[in-house]
Amino acid sequence: MGDSIYVHFERTCPHDRVEETVGVIEDFVAEYERQYDYWEAAAGAARRLLEGELNSAGLRAYVTSRAKSVNRLADKLKQRNHERELPYATLEEIEGDIADRAGVRIALYFPGQMDETEQLVRDILDVRHARRFPAEARSGPAEPATERPSDPPLRKRFSGYGARHFRVQMPEASLSADQARYVKAIIEVQVASVLMHAWSEVEHDLVYKPLEGRLSDSEYALLDQLNGLVLAGEIALEQLQKAHDARVNAASTPFRDHYELGEFLRSRLADLGQVPTDATVGRVDILFRYLTEEGVATADAVAPYLDSLEQDFERRPVAEQLADFMLSGNEERYEAYRKAMSATRHPSSRARLDQHVTEANGDVAGLYFKMFVHAWAGLEKTLSERLPDTRRSLAHQVQAAFDAGLIDSEQFMELNVLRGLRNEVVHSPSLVVSIDRLRTATDTLLGIINHIEKQ
Repeated sequence: MGDSIYVHFERTCPHDRVEETVGVIEDFVAEYERQYDYWEAAAGAARRLLEGELNSAGLRAYVTSRAKSVNRLADKLKQRNHERELPYATLEEIEGDIADRAGVRIALYFPGQMDETEQLVRDILDVRHARRFPAEARSGPAEPATERPSDPPLRKRFSGYGARHFRVQMPEASLSADQARYVKAIIEVQVASVLMHAWSEVEHDLVYKPLEGRLSDSEYALLDQLNGLVLAGEIALEQLQKAHDARVNAASTPFRDHYELGEFLRSRLADLGQVPTDATVGRVDILFRYLTEEGVATADAVAPYLDSLEQDFERRPVAEQLADFMLSGNEERYEAYRKAMSATRHPSSRARLDQHVTEANGDVAGLYFKMFVHAWAGLEKTLSERLPDTRRSLAHQVQAAFDAGLIDSEQFMELNVLRGLRNEVVHSPSLVVSIDRLRTATDTLLGIINHIEKQ
């Protein structure tokens, strides 16, 4: 490998710079080869995290990960060095120029879910840089022109590579103790359709090797033609998604899986003008399991609640709001929902159940958890018996109770605080809640229920 690098740079650098440049590149490649297992494992951790979240949200995708091969890294450094105004002089220069030693590819079945997938990536990972392709659609500061192969020497008829790239780091909270060493790893996440990823792989291997000779005009034209077929294929995939959504919406049979539930929710919300653009629909896998266990995993059972959703989907995802409507006032349903959550865990830290939920029934923390849920279900039942419109969010019910004089201003403020605790306990079980907090909250709820019942 050293000889080939030397011959290449001998023609472009003064002799004293050639040996220095070759040495720096060889040292970097050698160090990367020693660290290869680290980058492979870091990419795998990011893949599992993204794969779990995509699955939970009901987004169909094929997710892969890899560490850059040693040979590809060497080739890339040769090309970058050839195109630089000044050759690499230090390892630090190379370090700042190579951001894709670890990579994850998200190949979406349906290109129309690109925006939601981007938001999911931003929600669960620390995004350091983002770029959209084609170049005219990108956001954020420009990257080096060598990030993608150079334009061919003829006019292209089609737009070329279409995708979104992110340079990310995994938050410490998403990593287990034995994965903590990956927190500083910069990982490149690429999001595109399954068809675009396939075309990109072919294009990269043919075009992104200028040292092996430029492609002929005919080869470039054929690549452009294939790109047109891929873009037509993406349009067909979008039409397939719409046809699939229409079938799911019209069906009276139960949803076959949580993907169908997610597609139903996205389609129906779009029809209502309530597209959740700021966040995904949430954990539809948990909602689907709960609905299935309760025997109500049908469009007819879910649709009546969609008009009552709050619009702040980033703070209160669609799946959580629907679950809240269906759980309201029924302690047994709360328990069934908890079991559904426990049965649908995935590698995301947000799916890990904490001590007060998972320990044995005789555990003190578990007892206070159940007492709090019992009191909360009692409050919901009490309010529904005294308020005319029961198909409203709890926030609206609390406001209506205050307006009707069922609670005073102090109780109104207390209930709004306790509502936040309730959401943490029910929908974020990985967040540990102290026994004292649960005990105090339960006593407060019982006091408010007693006050309302005396009205």
